[in-house]
Amino acid sequence: MSAPITPNRRILVVDDNQAIHQDFRKILCPPPATAALDAMEAALFGDVAAAPVDAGFVVDSAYQGEEGVGLVKAALAQGKPYALAFVDIRMPPGIDGVETALRLWKEDEDLQVVLCSAYSDYSWEEMTQRLGISQRLLILRKPFDNIEVRQLAHALSEKWSLLRQSHKRMEDLKQEVQEWTRELAVANDRLRKEMEDRARLEARLVQAQRLEALGRLTAGLAHEINNPLSVIMASVGFLRSELDESAKGGRPVDASELSDVCADALIGAERILRIVNDFRLFSRLDGEPQKQVDLRDVLDHALSGASYNLGPRARVIRDFQDIPPVWGSEQGLEQVFLGLLNNAGYAIKEGAEPQVCISAHQREDWVMVEVRDNGVGIPPEHLGRIFDPFFTTKPPGTGTGLGLSICYGIISGLGGAIEVDSTPGKGSTFRVKLPRAPAESSSASV
Repeated sequence: MSAPITPNRRILVVDDNQAIHQDFRKILCPPPATAALDAMEAALFGDVAAAPVDAGFVVDSAYQGEEGVGLVKAALAQGKPYALAFVDIRMPPGIDGVETALRLWKEDEDLQVVLCSAYSDYSWEEMTQRLGISQRLLILRKPFDNIEVRQLAHALSEKWSLLRQSHKRMEDLKQEVQEWTRELAVANDRLRKEMEDRARLEARLVQAQRLEALGRLTAGLAHEINNPLSVIMASVGFLRSELDESAKGGRPVDASELSDVCADALIGAERILRIVNDFRLFSRLDGEPQKQVDLRDVLDHALSGASYNLGPRARVIRDFQDIPPVWGSEQGLEQVFLGLLNNAGYAIKEGAEPQVCISAHQREDWVMVEVRDNGVGIPPEHLGRIFDPFFTTKPPGTGTGLGLSICYGIISGLGGAIEVDSTPGKGSTFRVKLPRAPAESSSASV
């Protein structure tokens, strides 16, 4: 904050008549003897009430306009500006009062000016045409009244002080704004740096998550393949040992026993083939090009394919509204809904009144499909993992744990979303959100 503005009592009188200067001093500068007499009176008669003493003004004189401009310029350079200038209109042979006022304002724009004249040298229109209508200018006619001059001096010097305070306040506000701007710039730089750091950390986290997911996927794939591969290796090893023993002239080969061993090896090979096919589908290596798909046909085919797993006791409710075509892969979508319906059939096997409801409806530019069952539900601790590869709650050998992961991958690849709500003992609801096909597109592949 700037220091408060001290009252400015400095006045400049610009007039070519020396008597006018004396008159201004008599009016604006109180006799020094007055203060001495007041002090003597107080000493003799005690502290008596008295009118407040006018501290007076400091009056400087200039007898020509150019001289007055020089004094104003010098006062500004010394840091002691004038608050007010009384300027005569006529000052031959130099410049007149109007020109003097213009030059004074060029040096000090805050200077208050009173033009004094006994003659009608300028009309008001002519004066405002040259000087403009300014709050810094007043006109005083000669001969002037002493009280009027004193009032003008007090009022205009106070006005000058208020104007300077306003300037100081504006400077303070500018400094505050600049400081706030600097602080804001520093805060913005810090925020930008934090955002960049966070983006880098998020990128590293995503990479770490990908590596973690790849590790889990690799471990799961190795585990799932290892069991049937062990069966195959054991079966092939047994076959080889039996054939080698027979070739050496040992005991004859038991064809039925070898057939059972071969059957075990084929079961293991078929399981490995199923895992590989599911994994290829999970990776979308065999994905079809996207096109317009009639979702009702897809849902009908999925229901037909899942009828065996749903069982004859299950009550199947269909609610297919007038839905538009979706944008996706017909084979992939059929795989998704077949997988969801098969899971529903597995969940309702223990129920007294098994029921599965599949519905589809349009919502703005999306088509929503729900598969709802009243089966055993999903425990809360499993909800966050059901879309993870190789995660399954089924007994060993009954599933690969890739079904829901495949569904999630296919739907995400089509630009949709899949989510689930489930309550143990009351059933589960899977919601699939699919993008609506563009109206101008054709059924041809793109």
